[in-house]
Amino acid sequence: MAQRRWSLAALALAPILTLGACDQLRDVWGRMTGQTHVEEPGPAPLDDVPLAARALSGAIQPQAEMAAILAPDPVLIAPGQILVGARVERELSDAASDMGLATSLARSLRADGIEALERLPDEVATQVRVRAETEAASIATNAAQDTLRRLGINGDITVRPGGVVTVDLTSGVSPTALRRNKQIAAESGERAPAAIEWSPADRCPRIISQAQLENDIALATRCAIQRLAQSGDFEFVEPNYIADSGFTRPPRRDQPSTTASQPPPATPPVSTTPMPIGGVPNDPLYALQWNYRARSGPNSSPGGAGFVAFWEAHQIGARNVRVAVLDTGLDLSHPDMHDAANVVTGVDLITNPERGGDGDGVDADPNDAGDRCGAVTENSFHGTHVAGTIGAAATNDRIGVAGGAWNVTIIPVRVLGHCGGELADIVSGIRWAAGLAPVVTAANQQIVNQTQADIINMSLTIQAPCPASMQAAIDAAVARKVIVVVAAGNKANRAALYAPANCNNVIVVGAGDARGDLAFYSNFGPEVDLIAPGGDVFADSDSDGRPDGILSTRATQSGCYDPLNSSSTERCYYSFLQGTSMAAPHVSAALALLAAQTGLRGRDLENALFTRAVSPFAAHFGEIECARSANATPLAFGSSTCARQSGRGRLDLALAAQSLAP
Repeated sequence: MAQRRWSLAALALAPILTLGACDQLRDVWGRMTGQTHVEEPGPAPLDDVPLAARALSGAIQPQAEMAAILAPDPVLIAPGQILVGARVERELSDAASDMGLATSLARSLRADGIEALERLPDEVATQVRVRAETEAASIATNAAQDTLRRLGINGDITVRPGGVVTVDLTSGVSPTALRRNKQIAAESGERAPAAIEWSPADRCPRIISQAQLENDIALATRCAIQRLAQSGDFEFVEPNYIADSGFTRPPRRDQPSTTASQPPPATPPVSTTPMPIGGVPNDPLYALQWNYRARSGPNSSPGGAGFVAFWEAHQIGARNVRVAVLDTGLDLSHPDMHDAANVVTGVDLITNPERGGDGDGVDADPNDAGDRCGAVTENSFHGTHVAGTIGAAATNDRIGVAGGAWNVTIIPVRVLGHCGGELADIVSGIRWAAGLAPVVTAANQQIVNQTQADIINMSLTIQAPCPASMQAAIDAAVARKVIVVVAAGNKANRAALYAPANCNNVIVVGAGDARGDLAFYSNFGPEVDLIAPGGDVFADSDSDGRPDGILSTRATQSGCYDPLNSSSTERCYYSFLQGTSMAAPHVSAALALLAAQTGLRGRDLENALFTRAVSPFAAHFGEIECARSANATPLAFGSSTCARQSGRGRLDLALAAQSLAP
C-alpha cells in the first residue's frame, strides 16, 4: 500500500520534476551567459530560436596540426604587373597656378606638398589634387613607355585614380610563356590565378636577349622593375604583390562545398522582440563569445576585451560612425547580412576577373563571390566573419551572434578574391574608402564613395617591406582623419616582415587567446601596438567542449552542428576562427564605440583608445606559454611562461566604461 502511494506521488510529481529539469538546464545556460533567470535580459535560450539562428561550425583541432599553420609561405606577385608612382607632389604647385589660385598658395604647396592641401577648403583641395594627379600620371605614363621601349618589350599602361600607374607586361610576352605560367598556377589547384614567386634579391642579367624576355614572364617582370627604378622618373616602382587574408584551416576531412556562397535558410529567422538599448545581448550564441566579456569578475574571461561593460553603460555605437572593411567582401546571402541596416553599398575592386570569380571587374557589388584557392579548399567568407565582429549584423535580435558595435555603418570593400588579393586593388581600396579618389569600372564609369570611412580595417598581410604605394595611400587617408587598423600576421614571426603591419600611421593588432596570453601564432615585435582577442582553435581553456576561437558570421557546410544537442546539420552560418584577422576587428569595433560616445575622430580618437581602453603590459611584453613557442624568452629560468614584445597592452573597454558609470 505504501509502495502504491509513492508510485502515485511520483506520477503526480513527474511533470513538475520535468519542468524543474528544464529550469535547471536553463539556469545552467543562464549562468554561462551571466543571467540567472530566463525572464531577465540576456541571450535567448537555444531551444527558443530556429536552427539557422544557432547552428555553428568549429571543433578543437589536433595539436599536431599547429606546426603547419606557422609554416612560411612564398612571396607571390601577379606576373607582369608593376606599380609605378607618379610624382604628384611635384605638380601641386603648377596645378594651383594653372587654376589661378594665389601665388602664396603655390609656394606653400611647393614647400609642404600634400600636407598643405589640408589647409584648403575640401572642394579646392580636391580640385588641386586631381589636377596634379592627372598631370603627374601623364608624365609617368610617357616615362614608363620610354623605359619599356628601350628594354625592348611592350606593355599596357593604365592610370588609376590617386596617381598610381600600372604596367602590364603580358601583352609583350609570347602566348607560350603565358600558357606555361597559367599551367603552373593550375597545377597548384583549381581556379588558381597565375602568380610567380618573388625575391628582391633576384637581379636582371646584364646581358639579355629579346627572346629571353618574351619567353619568360618572371624575367621580364624583374628586368622591367629594375630598369624603371633605375630611371629615377617615378616616386616608386614595385611589383604587384599578392596579399593573403591569413585564413588558416586544418586539412579538410570532408568534401568541400562547390558553391561560391550558401543560400539563406528557406525561412530566415526574424526577431519579433523589441531591441533594447544596451546590456547583455539576447543573441543565442552570445554565451560562446568569450571575447566580449570582462577580464575578471562574474561571467568573465581572462582574454575578454570588456565590451559588455560598455554595452551595460548603454554605449552601443552610432550609425554616423563608418568602418570600411577591406577584405573578401560580404556574403550578402547570410541571414544576418541580408538587408542589414548596418551595411551600406560598397564596392568590388578586384580588377582581374579570374581572381574575382564573378565574371567581371570593378563594380558596385561587394558580394563575396568566393576566395577559394585550389580544389580542396572552401570559400573562407573571411570578410563576413571580420565584419560580423565589428557589427555588420544586427545585435540583440535573438539571432546568431553579437557584434562589437551594435550600431555602426559597415562599408564592404572587396579586394581579396581567389588565392588572395593584389596590391594595386588594395591601394585603390584604401583611397576609395577614405574618399580620396573614385574608382573606374571596365565600362569607364566612376564609382565615388559618398560615405567616407572613419576607420579602415585591413585583416590581410604581405610578406614584404611596406609597399610605397600602400604607405602613400595610408598617409593620405590618415591626413583625412581616417584611422587604419591592421592585423599583425599569423606566423609567430616579427611583424616587421609583414605589410601593412610594418607601415607607418597604422594601428597594428596582435592576437590574444582566451587565457589572456599572446596567441601562439601571433606576430610580435615593436611594430605591434596592442593585442585583442584572436582566439585559439587548438585550445579549450574553459572546458566547454568547444574551441577557444572567435565565433562570428561565416557560412559553411563543413563540420556544422546544433549546439543544443550536438547533432550534425547540413549547413550553418556561424563559425569559430582564429587569427590576428579576428583581433583587428575588435579594435575597429572599440574605436567605433568610442567615436560614437566621444565624437572624436582621427588622432584624437586613437589617443582616446590607448589612454582609456588599453590595459598596459609591463615593458610592452605580452606573456605566452613557452610550450607553444619555439623561441620566446622565459620570464625566469625554468619558467613555463615566456614573453614576447606585443605592444602597449590588451584591449579592455571595461576600463573606458568605468568613467561612464552613473
